[in-house]
Amino acid sequence: MDTILFDVISWVGLTICIGAFFIKDVFWLRLATLVGCSLLFVYYSHIAIPQGVISNLLVLLINAYYLLRFAQARRATKASEAATATPLVSQAD
Repeated sequence: MDTILFDVISWVGLTICIGAFFIKDVFWLRLATLVGCSLLFVYYSHIAIPQGVISNLLVLLINAYYLLRFAQARRATKASEAATATPLVSQAD
């Protein structure tokens, strides 16, 4: 049973990573790759394949870094939009 679970994890992770090649939006591409590589990292850790662990960990960390940068840039954009928004002021006659 344990082997079947990890085989399913590896197939799902591989499917997500391959499916990421068809994603055009950079955010969703990085997110899908992050999830897929996380699953493959778990699988390769379980079967003790150092090359698989290291390569998936590196890709996972790279995508996590760029997703964090994306989130920071998005927050900065929203903050600047909020700061430049002109509030409606009614003038009393």
